[in-house]
Amino acid sequence: MTKLNAYIFNDREELFQQLELDILEKLREGISARGKASMLLSGGTTPGPLYEKLSKRNFDWDKVWFSLTDERWVDQDHPQSNEKLIRDTLVKNEAKVARLIGLKSAEDDVLVGQDATEIKLYEFPLPSDVVLLGMGEDGHIASLFPGLKDTKTAMDLSNKKLCQAIVREAGEIPRISMTLRAILDTKHIFLLFFGAKKKEVFERARKIKNPILPVSFLLHQDSVPISLYFAD
Repeated sequence: MTKLNAYIFNDREELFQQLELDILEKLREGISARGKASMLLSGGTTPGPLYEKLSKRNFDWDKVWFSLTDERWVDQDHPQSNEKLIRDTLVKNEAKVARLIGLKSAEDDVLVGQDATEIKLYEFPLPSDVVLLGMGEDGHIASLFPGLKDTKTAMDLSNKKLCQAIVREAGEIPRISMTLRAILDTKHIFLLFFGAKKKEVFERARKIKNPILPVSFLLHQDSVPISLYFAD
């Protein structure tokens, strides 16, 4: 069973202050051990304040590699691009010298571009020192949404790929996600989410491993410790 530490906070500011310190500690350990550190970053608005804090920290950012847990298949300057979010909130100020490997490649079709992204990711140091993940109210992590054929492929641990194209319903922007194997190829996972609804989903996922709740695949493995950071 997963080694899980749950940290419950009264307010989000207190949470972000502690999470910042804990992430920096893990990155520092990586640099000490191998001269560099790496971290997979979650997109979305939830971790934005954390990234702003980290960007202002005096740290050995020139020894840190970042990539993303997932991405919408849009250009890097698109408003919905996670890479743009990371550049706007984290890879600036003191952290502007950190290295960021985006997941969007030049091809317009995600099914074609997936291979180019895979090759780009060979530069990313694995195992990573930290993976920061959010969770949706449907139990998805990264872009591993329940009920999709692509999600099933991405969560198959016999799949040795680092990334997987995720094609959703017509009209929805295709995505690319790190596979479950790549997500678990880390020393520590930080799981960050807010709100009672998500807490209820999380508690259901803790009880049983179920493809309907992709987060449950994190919670029912014994290779990587997980730290939960939660506030209402």
